[in-house]
Amino acid sequence: MAHPIGPGRRRGWAIAAQMSAVLAVLFGLLLGAGWLVSGPEADTDVEVADGRLTSWFAENRVEELATPSRVVSDLGSTGVVIGAGVVAAAVAGSLLRSWWPVRLLAAALIGELVVFLAVSSIIDRERPPVPHLDAQLPPTSSYPSGHTAASLCLYGGIAAVVYLVSRSRWRRVVVVGAGVVVLAVATSRLYRGAHWPTDVAASVLFASAWLWTCIRALAPADRPVGRGSRRGGRSRASAAGDPSRPHR
Repeated sequence: MAHPIGPGRRRGWAIAAQMSAVLAVLFGLLLGAGWLVSGPEADTDVEVADGRLTSWFAENRVEELATPSRVVSDLGSTGVVIGAGVVAAAVAGSLLRSWWPVRLLAAALIGELVVFLAVSSIIDRERPPVPHLDAQLPPTSSYPSGHTAASLCLYGGIAAVVYLVSRSRWRRVVVVGAGVVVLAVATSRLYRGAHWPTDVAASVLFASAWLWTCIRALAPADRPVGRGSRRGGRSRASAAGDPSRPHR
């Protein structure tokens, strides 16, 4: 006898289907933007601005920033992102005794990686024609910036988990810190000549939309810790201590 699918499992499949649909749309938009910025038309306003900003970064390099920019850039590398993501998911899941932080970070990072690999295999945009500080860069994998998208999904996802479960005022500092790290990674990729500015901009827009989708779909509405639960605790305590209220 077949067992009926419960409401929880049906809801899980519905969420997965909705997230897959959003990811497919974002893939199409990112791919379309890639065709626009890497098309045969020359001397468009976007391409001129791309070239000027790329040249500015290359012309204003200083020797003292070569190593720091590499270290910052590595914060968005595949090895660092996977390692930090696994550790962050394990710690968050253990502390909260819940699987939702694990699912959120896994979905954000896996979805980003799948779309990045697919788009970069289709859009063969050449790297900027400036000296590259990374000697082993593939010559035609400029679009999009995987480091930027991965760092946004990882550090933004960690900040989202902290913000959702913490009551401390310092949770805003974590969010700002994550934004600073992502901005630093993106800037380092431009500084080192790895990407055009439009590569980075497209990655920021895509990863922001995808991370927001993951948060809305996978973060619980009734958070284990938060202002709502704090107010509720106070009201229950007040009610218990008020002799004028009837006891049941």
